[in-house]
Amino acid sequence: MSKQQYNLKTKTDYLTRKMFLDPAGPVTIQRFEEFKYPKISDYEVTGRGFFWVPEEISLTKDAADFKDASETVRHIFTSNLLRQTALDSLQGRGPSQIFTPVISLPELEALVYCWTFFETNIHSRSYSHIIRNIYNVPKEIFNTIHDTKGIIDMAANIGKYYDNLHLLNCRKELGLEVEEKEHIKAIWLALNASYALEAFRFMVSFATSLAMVENKIFIGNGNIISLILQDELLHKGWTAYIINQVVKDDPRFLQAKQECEAEVYAMYEDVIREEKDWADYLFSKGPVIGLNANILKDFVDYTAVGALKDIGIKYQKTAPKTSPIPWFNKHMDTSKKQTALQESESTSYVIGVMTDSINYEELPNL
Repeated sequence: MSKQQYNLKTKTDYLTRKMFLDPAGPVTIQRFEEFKYPKISDYEVTGRGFFWVPEEISLTKDAADFKDASETVRHIFTSNLLRQTALDSLQGRGPSQIFTPVISLPELEALVYCWTFFETNIHSRSYSHIIRNIYNVPKEIFNTIHDTKGIIDMAANIGKYYDNLHLLNCRKELGLEVEEKEHIKAIWLALNASYALEAFRFMVSFATSLAMVENKIFIGNGNIISLILQDELLHKGWTAYIINQVVKDDPRFLQAKQECEAEVYAMYEDVIREEKDWADYLFSKGPVIGLNANILKDFVDYTAVGALKDIGIKYQKTAPKTSPIPWFNKHMDTSKKQTALQESESTSYVIGVMTDSINYEELPNL
């Protein structure tokens, strides 16, 4: 975080600023009376309204399901949880650590802090909540994350873009010379790495977790994943918006996009390849009803088409025209999901129910 943020002597005019690395400096006064990007503010308000607590959801039945599960199902369930834990550990600290030092607008700064809060304080805690309630010795399960090569490799391929931007931020903070063009390029690559995480890796993990729900097992875990999915679809949406909008409004980022086009596409190709390799590992002990390695690989390609299209990139490989796992669509639309309360916890959260108007005639007589 830049020490300039604590200097309040200079008046701010955020409506004339760029999103990132504006010459006027970083955010100082956090003013929210007007916004250069109202949509970013709307995203943050919506995200904040999604607040939920994982401990509210019972996992008693899930623990019983795990005891009765086959070795194949246990492998899939455990591996998926460990990967989700690792990736959310990156995304929990990444956005606030690497983006806030270069952000120049208060609405974007607020959104990034909201982003970080949900990934760390809700999502990562959710996975810990699940692991604590399912396994007899949770510590031993967590420790195996570091022994799974697929998880370590995919984390490193995201982390290198975050690390590079963090290094440049630190150099600039220390007063060392950092070429603006290099800094902009690092922000651009980190934004795309972040989008790859939100739009590809999380979606594949969710599909695997929710396949268990389709088989009437791990319902509590499925309810938690449904809530996380709701959050991540929003995170995916706002990351795509930032990527698209910053290119329209800032010539420096348009240049970075043009110069990094091949590198960015190669990044997404690497993610897609790693997701397919992970599918092979996940189902190495066998399939579950409704999902196997080949179906999940097709789902990766299908997801890639839409996710890349949302940021103006055409996927250059053959992909299915319709979803290979059509049941996933109902989980993406949480407004249509109904929960049997006698079987599991309700995940229907009502947002924005407060009102400042009262009809006194409707109040009961006391």
